[in-house]
Amino acid sequence: MAPVDVDRKPGTERPAAEPGGAFADPEEQGAPWSRDELESAGISERDPIITALRDIDTHSRAFERRLASTLTVNQTDLTAMQHLISSGPLTPSDLAARLGVTTAASTLVVDRLVALGHAERHPHEHDRRKIVVIPARSSVLRAIDELRPVIDGLSDLVADLTPEEHTVVERFLRGVDTIYRDAASAD
Repeated sequence: MAPVDVDRKPGTERPAAEPGGAFADPEEQGAPWSRDELESAGISERDPIITALRDIDTHSRAFERRLASTLTVNQTDLTAMQHLISSGPLTPSDLAARLGVTTAASTLVVDRLVALGHAERHPHEHDRRKIVVIPARSSVLRAIDELRPVIDGLSDLVADLTPEEHTVVERFLRGVDTIYRDAASAD
């Protein structure tokens, strides 16, 4: 898993790179391990692609924290909102399964989202005993507004790729996704 810079404000840069590595030596920073120990374990930041992937991870997490703060929700609630926006109406049980939490915990998430005006409860279309949760239109529009710079920036980057570059980048990113998906499901 990539390191997360919890003390750094979003948008600030990492410490200056030293020759041969992206970070200062961990021992110099007070860490109980050395760069050599990390590299012998196969953890190296010397490859610029690996460093770029870690930077993307760090900055995307910082962006998600900022988005959650802007919407006044916690990380679980933000993830629930993402599922509701991308999937449409979900029952609390469906939402629980997607979040990997109990139905009781899902109910608390829904209660918070409804109280904040981010979601609404409605009767299930086919089973009136059930309810579905839908994202509030105003929250969807606000989230899209916050996401707009990222959406536009990524769209511009993709548009600048040649067809050959597009194929290579897509193949690489799908490979990275497969690695993370497999690692997440490993027991």
